[in-house]
Amino acid sequence: MAGKKVTSAAEQVGLAASPIPTLLVEGDNKPGLAHRIAQAVADAGVNLSFLVAQVLGKRFVATLGFETEADAKKAAGLIKKAALVQKK
Repeated sequence: MAGKKVTSAAEQVGLAASPIPTLLVEGDNKPGLAHRIAQAVADAGVNLSFLVAQVLGKRFVATLGFETEADAKKAAGLIKKAALVQKK
């Protein structure tokens, strides 16, 4: 969560918080990780509203949007588990 100063500054230039439940996922970029995350979320029947991901060096960052807060919470646990699974 942003502090009051940051939130106020953003609002002054016309920005507002999105009502879309969103997760920010960061970590080490490893082969197959994005696939494991996407597969775990899909297998659980959770729909994504959007996905934006990028790699910088050896790290990745992804922003995932969901239809409901419940979907985002469910996906958070699935993503943590998928990130722990090592490719064999």
